[in-house]
Amino acid sequence: MNTTRVFAVTKKNIKRNKWLTLSTILVSTIVFTLSSVFVSASILIQKSTDYYEQKAQVIVFFKKATTEEEIFAFRDVINNKELVEEIEYVSQDEALEIYREDFADNPDLISTVTADSLPASLEIRAKDIDSLLQVIDNINKAKETNASVDEVMYFKDVVDNMRTLSRIVKVGSAILITAMALVTVSLIRVTIGFNIKLHQEEIQIMHLVGSPDKFIRTPFLLEGTLYGLLGGLISSLLIIVPWYTLIDYSKGTDFSFWVEQFLLDVKLPFLAEINITFILIFVLLHLIVGSLFGFFSSLSAVRKYLRDE
Repeated sequence: MNTTRVFAVTKKNIKRNKWLTLSTILVSTIVFTLSSVFVSASILIQKSTDYYEQKAQVIVFFKKATTEEEIFAFRDVINNKELVEEIEYVSQDEALEIYREDFADNPDLISTVTADSLPASLEIRAKDIDSLLQVIDNINKAKETNASVDEVMYFKDVVDNMRTLSRIVKVGSAILITAMALVTVSLIRVTIGFNIKLHQEEIQIMHLVGSPDKFIRTPFLLEGTLYGLLGGLISSLLIIVPWYTLIDYSKGTDFSFWVEQFLLDVKLPFLAEINITFILIFVLLHLIVGSLFGFFSSLSAVRKYLRDE
């Protein structure tokens, strides 16, 4: 098979229907962009949910005069191994260190706080959200008979809301991506089918002179693959370029600090600064998915429209 001839035919097919070609690439770009955004959002939300589930879900604060022995006794009462994953004791000195780390950018706040002004606490993490309900109930019951407990703080609502949001995004993403994928498949198939019809006489002549089916089909497969490839490439650039532009432009601001801290917490630090390796992987992934998408869409069209040629 003459490779040069195949590429020449593919190029001619694309040029012959410029507006249809542009519209196909545009729709492919929109689909891949939205799909990538929703998939990325799902990953971020899931990472956030995992992060909050791994953090202490219940914090029990004790009154200042409470001794460590009293705190440990309370810990033993609520430490149900079937429900509790971990209990960590935070002394007043440790609480001060945490406070200083959290407010390192505000010396005025740090200078006014001492270890004596911060309460000791127990940070409890349940095995799962269902266990968390029982853990909270056990703590509240124990608190009723223990005057040393000052306050109980728990974050069930935060985790529940994150999980609900995660489910909504996942379901919404699946529905939207599926619908738009069907649109893209249909458009690529129509585009390839239209080109096949335009070349109907040429295809019949090639059959008569003994041209192999592979030579006839390949330009149309390349054409569809190119549509998906370009759609994937453009969509990756539409996402990655604005993101890193925003990150670079906002350097030194409160927004940048919050974003960097969040990305570190959810273990995605490569999003907080320009990372060539991640960019290459991100773009390559879009190219591969786009190419496969375009190839199989065009393959479907070729099998349908060239079957009877």
